[in-house]
Amino acid sequence: MRVAIIGAGPSGLACALELQRQGVKPVIFERFHRTGHPVERVDVLLNLPWHPVKNQLAYLARRYHLQLHPLAPLHTIIMHSPGHRAVIRSRLGYLLYRGRSPLSIENQLAARLTCPVIFETIADPQALAREYDWVVVATGDSKATRQLGLWLEHSRIIIRGALVLGEFEPHTFHVFWDTRFAKHGYGYLAPFDAGRACLYLMVGGITPADMDDYWELFLESKKLHYPVVQTCEMEFHTGRATGHQLGNILLVGNSGGFFSNLFGLGLFPGVISGVLAARAILRGDNYERLIRPLIQRIEQLNELRCKLDKLDNRGLDRLVGILGMPGIKQLIYYSGLDVIPAIQAALTWFDRLTFRPPPAQPRHH
Repeated sequence: MRVAIIGAGPSGLACALELQRQGVKPVIFERFHRTGHPVERVDVLLNLPWHPVKNQLAYLARRYHLQLHPLAPLHTIIMHSPGHRAVIRSRLGYLLYRGRSPLSIENQLAARLTCPVIFETIADPQALAREYDWVVVATGDSKATRQLGLWLEHSRIIIRGALVLGEFEPHTFHVFWDTRFAKHGYGYLAPFDAGRACLYLMVGGITPADMDDYWELFLESKKLHYPVVQTCEMEFHTGRATGHQLGNILLVGNSGGFFSNLFGLGLFPGVISGVLAARAILRGDNYERLIRPLIQRIEQLNELRCKLDKLDNRGLDRLVGILGMPGIKQLIYYSGLDVIPAIQAALTWFDRLTFRPPPAQPRHH
């Protein structure tokens, strides 16, 4: 059986390792000259969105034979709105290294490969589909999916990131909400260690030329003027795939929409989609059926994101205040229960509570 995988990111590598484990050696095509994104960053793996799974790394090892080592456990999340600050402390998840370091998730997976990787190659899925029995698209974006006519666009987000120096708590993740500098996006600060961190801002509905103003307001309003080692900027299309298979072409990871617009939570469902694509190929299973639970959960998380998008700064202040309240905090973060449906219902009520009708128009006589 001949299988081609386009992309040597986590989802593509997870697919390759599952095929390799079952005796099939795929060929991987990667656009960069080596494994890993050129810009180092820290990703967060949150337990909450995937309850009742209590430990996602243990779950990936047990169910999908993917042994991943985190940068650090995540013990504290500090949420910042314009006028409030909430601190959550618990076993909240993990911080993960991304990029070209040997510590990165990509290189942890790549170290176990025995199949060939063809670097510096931009592959065409439809052309490869004529040469291979199966083609798995794992490019980390929606470009190929759009070309296949399987992408439903939600929004375009401009992302700016910086590697910064300073003094940081190695187990703490900061998230910043403020419509003045993020609109309905967010900023975050995640540490590599006590002396380095990555600082990111995601803003939708703007052009790349607008980002300077939003970035400066972000840094100034939150007093985040750290020494900068490296910066990057990219454009990301959020949305969903209307289908995940076209003939002998399968879509995994970001290419298949296996991410949530809520904090960009894509690593966990993305690598699972890669393994499930391999199992569909090996066993002749229906890929759409295998991934249905993942898609349903992602749709729930995206609905939650849409409700958050309706909040102005006044609503964000109220929300952060409520999320930090004793009792609420224990239920959401400490109980281990699947509270996402309850949070959705609460946000619907909250949206009605914070809705302010437009002012009445003056009458003309």
